[in-house]
Amino acid sequence: MELCCFHLGGWEACLLLVLAVCLLLYIYGKQPYGLWERLGVPGPKPSIFLGNIPDLYGSQTAKVTYANWQAKYGRTYGAYYFRKPALVTTDPELIKQVLIKDFANFRDRFSQDDDAMINNQVDTGIFFTKGETWKRIRALFSPSFSITKIKAMTNVINNSAKRLGQHVLESAKKGVPLDAKLLFGAFAMDVVTSTGFSIDVDSLKNLDEPFTKHGRSLFIYKKSIKLVSLLGCSFPMIARPVARILNSGFFKTEDMEFFNASIRRMIDDRRSEPDNVKRVDFLQLLIDVMDRNPEDAQTSGQLKKEEVVAQGIMLFIAGYETASSTLQFLCYELTRHPEIQDKLVAEIGKVIGDQEPSYDACLNLKYTDAVINETLRMYPPLSVLTRENEKATTLNGISLPPRTGIAFPLYLLGRDPEFWENPDDFNPDRFIEENDTPHIDPFAFIPFGAGPRICVGMKLGILEMKLALIHVLQRVVLTKATPDKLHIIDFTAILQPAEPIMIHATPRETASE
Repeated sequence: MELCCFHLGGWEACLLLVLAVCLLLYIYGKQPYGLWERLGVPGPKPSIFLGNIPDLYGSQTAKVTYANWQAKYGRTYGAYYFRKPALVTTDPELIKQVLIKDFANFRDRFSQDDDAMINNQVDTGIFFTKGETWKRIRALFSPSFSITKIKAMTNVINNSAKRLGQHVLESAKKGVPLDAKLLFGAFAMDVVTSTGFSIDVDSLKNLDEPFTKHGRSLFIYKKSIKLVSLLGCSFPMIARPVARILNSGFFKTEDMEFFNASIRRMIDDRRSEPDNVKRVDFLQLLIDVMDRNPEDAQTSGQLKKEEVVAQGIMLFIAGYETASSTLQFLCYELTRHPEIQDKLVAEIGKVIGDQEPSYDACLNLKYTDAVINETLRMYPPLSVLTRENEKATTLNGISLPPRTGIAFPLYLLGRDPEFWENPDDFNPDRFIEENDTPHIDPFAFIPFGAGPRICVGMKLGILEMKLALIHVLQRVVLTKATPDKLHIIDFTAILQPAEPIMIHATPRETASE
């Protein structure tokens, strides 16, 4: 009898413990979701633990969800990214206030998981880092992307673009279609390795070369990433230390370790070289900042070795994805609009002719600029841009507590009929100032961001895309692309077609061999 009571007491204790844990989990799961209701801000109803993420990660894509929310709640409303509140807006005046007028309070990127999923190796990368660390690194990193430095690298980019054009021509002669993302990704990797590290890879012929393989792998996500992301964002206080102990994060560990070890080795090798050996690339520019005299009154600080490594890895992340994604969508649209392709070719012939395209000559490619901008409008490199406030503030009459997120759905903004006439039509003429087209609100078109935190590599990226187009279109006519209808996936805020875009081309009669 006493034994039975003992076991009954044990079960009761276990049951009470389970109930207590469930209650605590319920309180934890519900706790952060009262802000917008208290402030009288409309918005979708959150789910326990996940906030409004089930809608964004669900069967509908995030871009469709944002469109539905805007139709129901207006241009500005409150949502919850997992446990964290964010004000979502497509109001250009609010965007301007956040990115320009009140930048000092909104300089940091909003992180829905408190950066629990950011790999150690890129913690101090210029895209991810925050606060005074960002301010210092940005000031030290920006001179590397000056016009003078970019001009000095134009010949190197031209060499990669020539190889790209020749590769496309050879495939066109054979009648072989090309995977656009693989094609332009290899070109972008060549540009990153050559301008960043003085490494001549020729990724188009060596897809299994380590830098090419790991660079491509950065954006091939494991099937488990959604589950890991869900757990990390729902329990960031636990996820962050665990991720740090396991040295894991959003990007695959093997890719991060490869780039980390490679860049560290290159830094050590260069520091042991004779003084008369000098390279003109981004890594050397960063090493010079790292090694300069901290007592020099003309300098504003130094970079630590791990910070140089982080910026080096960011070159691969940003340099690969932005250019390759934009070029694949651009070429897809050119096959749908041969008249636009003809105008591009005519401008290239008039401005560039048979000359080697220079930086200054590329500045005169106004229609090419318009085509690139129209592609960026319809397919922005990041579908959502974010910020968060450091201190409590009032925005649009709403009193925001510190560290409230601000989200700008750029894909939705670029397809908004209030700002763009026939927004789903690919029409570069809307970006030609001489044309009688409606005025473009500058804060309805911010594919690279705006203000002090605008993309530091924007000018280099645009030059890279222009040179790619010049060398491809001088050699081939883009004739067809599949699939017939694009289905865009935006789970990671990076737009990707649901199935690869395959580009068909024929040799141009005047193609240069």
